[in-house]
Amino acid sequence: MQERESGCERCEILPQRYSGELDLYLSAPVEGTRNTLWKILERIGVAIEDVDDMVLARPRPEQMQPMATWLIDGMGESERADTRALVLLRDGVPKLKDFAHMQSLESLLTRISGDNVIDLLRNGRLITYVHPIVHCSEPERVFAYECLTRGLEADGSLISPDYLFDVARRADLLFYLDRESRVNAIRSSKSLAQPAKLFINFNPATIYQPEYCLLTTMNALNEYGLSKDDVVFEVVESDKVENSEHLISILDYYRDQGFEVALDDLGAGYNSLTTLHRIRPNYVKLDMELIRDVDRDGFKQAITRSIFALAKELGIRTIAEGVERPEEHRWITEAGADYVQGFLFAKPLPVDEVALPA
Repeated sequence: MQERESGCERCEILPQRYSGELDLYLSAPVEGTRNTLWKILERIGVAIEDVDDMVLARPRPEQMQPMATWLIDGMGESERADTRALVLLRDGVPKLKDFAHMQSLESLLTRISGDNVIDLLRNGRLITYVHPIVHCSEPERVFAYECLTRGLEADGSLISPDYLFDVARRADLLFYLDRESRVNAIRSSKSLAQPAKLFINFNPATIYQPEYCLLTTMNALNEYGLSKDDVVFEVVESDKVENSEHLISILDYYRDQGFEVALDDLGAGYNSLTTLHRIRPNYVKLDMELIRDVDRDGFKQAITRSIFALAKELGIRTIAEGVERPEEHRWITEAGADYVQGFLFAKPLPVDEVALPA
């Protein structure tokens, strides 16, 4: 994952980490925030001093990540945004001009947290979980596996995927995380006991020129012997894409290469249905909020039936997400869903622990 994908300036090797022994001068807007800072840093053993009403923190290198985590958890977002931070090499003497380059504590913590993502990617601490997609009328038959990314701390503990992707997004590392997630999903698929289609997620915001940015993904498919019939590329966060033409160009590229595509979370965004005719996916996944309690909610039933009917007319296969109750499963089966996914049948598991739904 360190190679450069020639032709796309964005496809560079990972940035360098924020390392070394540093002095952090922290200026809080009010005394209460300053006291909060002081207590958190003191609690985790960071050396601190009072310098002209600023908190001078001198964390050891191994304390940087825990410090960032504690400050993010222990301070409000507005407190972090309003607190100013100046970073100097250890024992450097701040000059007046240095204070013109102070950043918000929020920016500093994002950058430190981003180093954790860089370290995770450099050391191969991404793992792939899979979540079965089963035939709606025969849930004992696995149709496909959706590949889900999880990260590991250095001690082997799991990192929340929401936290991992949020930090990567804020630290401008989402491109690298999204790319390695796709490659790792393809690599890990060889461990699956039962062959099935793979639904591989991608975020269109991370792809600039498909023919270059997706080169590593295509090479991985060839390396691990997956055919085009084995893979469905699933677009996530399509409702956040400002340039719909760019999204369509990516999907056209996948289709031109012979792959199928899926649209995630239909019904979750305001523009999902309005863009359906332009995206023209092979599969649509109905958002779990729409499916939850659909058996006893008349409004959801009317919407879901309409989507099933529209998809059938357009030749699009449907996947109902988030099914947790037998009553939901019975209702969507009678309503005409093709496939189903949810905790009622199986939970996401590492690829080497996957078992067939009971």
